[in-house]
This record gives sequence, structure tokens and C-alpha cells, in this order.
Amino acid sequence: MQNYSHAMRSNMSNMNPTPPLPPQARPAWTPAPAGRPPVRRGSRRLLPLLLLLCALIIAAASAAADLYRDQTTLAIQVPGQQALQLDLNQGFAASPYLLGSNVFPRAGTSAQDQGGRGFMSYDQRVINGLRSANIKLLRFPGGNWGEEHTLSTAQLNDFSTLLNQVGAEGIMQAQLSDPLDVTPVPLRTRASRAALLVDYMNNPESIQRQGTKAPFHRIKYWTIGNEPDLLINPDTGQRYTVDAYTQAFIAYSLAMHEKDPGIKIFGPEISRYQGQQGPRDAAGKLWMGSFLTQIAQYERTHALPFHLLDGVSFHWYPFDNAQKNFVDLLNEPTALNSLLPALRQTIRQQFGEDLPIAITEINTSPGKVVPAPDLAALWWAETLGTLMNNHVEYVAFFSTEGVDTPFPLFIQQDLRETAMLRTMQLFARLQRYVVPLPATQGPVSVYAAEDQQHNTVSILFINKSDVSQQVSAGNSGLLPLGPWKGATLTLGGHGMSVVILHRNGSDEAFSFNNIENTQQSAPAVQHLICSTNVADAFTC
Repeated sequence: MQNYSHAMRSNMSNMNPTPPLPPQARPAWTPAPAGRPPVRRGSRRLLPLLLLLCALIIAAASAAADLYRDQTTLAIQVPGQQALQLDLNQGFAASPYLLGSNVFPRAGTSAQDQGGRGFMSYDQRVINGLRSANIKLLRFPGGNWGEEHTLSTAQLNDFSTLLNQVGAEGIMQAQLSDPLDVTPVPLRTRASRAALLVDYMNNPESIQRQGTKAPFHRIKYWTIGNEPDLLINPDTGQRYTVDAYTQAFIAYSLAMHEKDPGIKIFGPEISRYQGQQGPRDAAGKLWMGSFLTQIAQYERTHALPFHLLDGVSFHWYPFDNAQKNFVDLLNEPTALNSLLPALRQTIRQQFGEDLPIAITEINTSPGKVVPAPDLAALWWAETLGTLMNNHVEYVAFFSTEGVDTPFPLFIQQDLRETAMLRTMQLFARLQRYVVPLPATQGPVSVYAAEDQQHNTVSILFINKSDVSQQVSAGNSGLLPLGPWKGATLTLGGHGMSVVILHRNGSDEAFSFNNIENTQQSAPAVQHLICSTNVADAFTC
């Protein structure tokens, strides 16, 4: 009973709970806003520090980016023209054979045929001048002479010696017909003669060299014929058609490669190239397109250990019409910006790969009507810059010496150096890696190059106007200090200059101005050192 009574008392106790607290004794309670947890006091102090750290990281990254851009970006200014940014990370290697020239047989030598006399000086002054312009490609025997005359062994030996003295590679023409043939000979016979020429030039153990001590310089590059679109086919007595030339090209290439599989043969060597505008043969076929199609088809259907065609070649003389004015002449190079990419696309469509492009003759005009010397030099500079930007691999100017019109590199009288050579001497000052720039709209054109280490930048300015222009190049301006000092140059009317910037070093320039001179007395290229004197033409 006691246990029962104790349990009953406990239950009765639980049935009478503690009375509630009075209202003033209850703890205040306010619900937290929905979706946001309570904030601890420590978090409030840490948040500003995190924000500051983020800001410092962003600022440091931005400063590093600005510093990197200052290291790899240059600003180029020409008053009145859009400012240019030169990105040194965009360079591509220029071909070493961009600077080349046509040469002829040495003066005083005789060809195999009667009347085939050499007419170019191989004087030391010519050799030195070619070296000064960094000429690395010599085309021989140059122009129509190679089809009208047959080279003698002495003339071949002289050419080999010239190549060795200049330090250049050769590109030789194999003639499509021999003037010594009284009657036409079979195509196979003519092709075998071209093969014997390859053997003589490229095989030091050739039977043709036995008992002689002839100079030797292997010829890697070859062409078949000169301007076949204008040549007479000895088999028909009429101008070559595309089909007939292609047949001859295949026969020649097969025979020549048999003697030296390592040679590179270019074609079709036509007198001009204007895309879909021509030239066309008598049957209306486009020379370039039809030739490439037929060669590609032959290569696809024949298992050859070599390529029949290793590069696409043509000649370029834009100033055919004597009535063209100054503006037209200097605008001609811009046509190459559309013509060359279209040709490369055609090549890829036919062969499934890129082939090098060679312009084996180039000058303002093929005849006696020529522009003023200073304008011709401006055209040549603008054209070379355009070819450089378009990755053209082989260029042979027409010509070195022996023909005074169109303008050569050396005048026959006294072997004076011309404005055309001066232009090439300036290009020789450019670095190896081309940095592309957008086409400039204005009186001053700009081209640029750099070395592989991004330590030296060379900028070519071409002033197409007859008034002086002030140009400048240097730091991009993102930071107050940078590795490039920067320089300002006063460029004379119709003048051109290569400004060379050295990272963390002094700047220099090479300038040429021909506005008041004739072709026969072109002034020398001037070497300028950057000065702090604001009165000087070249300041930094």
C-alpha cells in the first residue's frame, strides 16, 4: 500500500505543473529573416579582408598583363592615319629567297649558237652590291635569251662561280627548243638535253666534266621554258597551247628528275597571271588553271617517287599600259592581296596541299616605257612588302645588269647602283620573322619584322606622298616605362626607312630618299643613330 500511495502522489504531482512565468520575465524572441542565416561577428571582420585580397590579386594580374603587353606589343603612329599595334607574338618566318634577281651570261662569252653573246658584267662591284642587298636567289639565263640561245659550258661555269661568290642559290631555265635545230626534233630528244644539263650542273662526277676543273654549284631549282604562253611550239609552228606545254613539261620533268630526283621544278612560267582574267591560250583555256589541273591529274594516276611540279611560277609586270598614272601604279600591289590567296586555294584544291609560289620575273613593265625612278622604287618597296606579307617564297627581280629598261639594279655605264637596289638593301635590314599588320590607308605604308627572340624589331615606312611625314614607334603606352625606348623619324617625300628598335638598347634607322634624283645617281642609304636632340630628324 505504501508503494501504491507513493505512486499516486507522484502522479498527482505531475498533474500540477509549475505555474508560467510572468510576461516581463520571458526572453525576447525575434525570428531571423527568411533565407539568410545569422551572421557571426568574426565573419563580418573577415569579409573586407577577402574583398581586399581579391582586389589585390586582380590588380596584380592586370599589372602583369600590362607588363607582358609592353614586352610584346609596340605602338606605331603616323599622323592622320590609324594607330597600329604591333603584336610580337604573331611573327612568321619569311623566305630567304624573297630577295632574288635575274642574271644573264657573262659579258664577252659566247653561246653554242652564233650570235649568242653574254652581256652582263660579273664585276666585283656587282657581286658586292648583290651581297649588300642579301640577294639569295639568281635566275639564269634570264628572260627570252635562254630560249633564243643555247648556253655554252663556259657560260655555265661562269654562272656557278657567280653563285659561289654571291652566296646565292640558282634557279635555271631549261629551254623548250634549241636554235641549233635546223629541223624540229622529237620532244623526247629535247627533254633528254634538259636532263643532260641537270647532270652537268648537279653531278660533279658527270662524264661531261671529265678532264676539267670546272667550278661546281648544284642547282636545286629549275623551270621549263620562259613564258610559254608567248612561245612558238617547234612541233606546230604555232604558239604553245596549255595542253602542248603540259605534255612537254611532263616529259621534261620526268627526264630531269631521273638525273637528280632532289631537284625542284616550277611552272608554268607564264608571262603574267591575272586569275580568271587570264592569260588564255588559242583554245580559250586558262593557262594557270588548266596547267595545274592536268599536272595534278597525272600525279594522281601515276605512282612517282617525286613530284612533277614542286612550285607554281609566273611573271608580274603590272605597268603594261603606259597611260597608267602614279596613283594606279602604287595601288597595283594591292591586287596581289586577293590574287595570291585565290591562287593558293586553287593549288590546294588540285593537289591537296600547298605548293610554293615563285615570281621569277618582276618589274614595273616589260618594255621601254617606265615610270619616274623614284616612283618605280616606291612601287618596288610596296610590292616586296605585299609579297612578304603573303608568304611568297621565291622572287626574282628583272634584272641585275645588262638591260637598262625596265630599271635594273645596276646601270651599264659605270655599274652605278640604282634606286631599285637601294630598296632591296633596305629590305635586307629587316629581321627574319614577319609581323603582319593590317593594310594601312594613307600616304605611309608600314611593314614590320622581328628576330626570333623578340629582342630586335625592324619597321619599314614607305612614304608615297611628296611631302615629309613624321612617324614614330615604341612602347604601347600601357605602362610609363617599358623595354622599348621608342623613336620618332621625319620621313622625306617619296622616302623610305627601316627603323630598328633594340629591346633595352639604342635605336637606329636606315633611310633612302630619291625624290630629287634620277635613276643614274641614286643616293646611298643613310645610317642614322637615334638622338635626344629634338632638332634632329631621328630622335628618341
